[in-house]
Amino acid sequence: MLQLLQDIALGRVDATPIQVRAAVAAVQYTHHKKGEGGKKDEQAEAAKKAANKFASMAPPARLIVNNQK
Repeated sequence: MLQLLQDIALGRVDATPIQVRAAVAAVQYTHHKKGEGGKKDEQAEAAKKAANKFASMAPPARLIVNNQK
């Protein structure tokens, strides 16, 4: 549907007003607006990425001393 609307806008396809209205109504269900994706979800995803950058490293394995007498 989005491709059809782009073709209509560029003049590649002639469509009736009813076809345009139907395409606009259908594209709302197939392509989400950025605001509809969830602002909180987007912030949570960004927070997870930032948390991975600053994650603490695992402690070193057991140290072995070679010069014991």
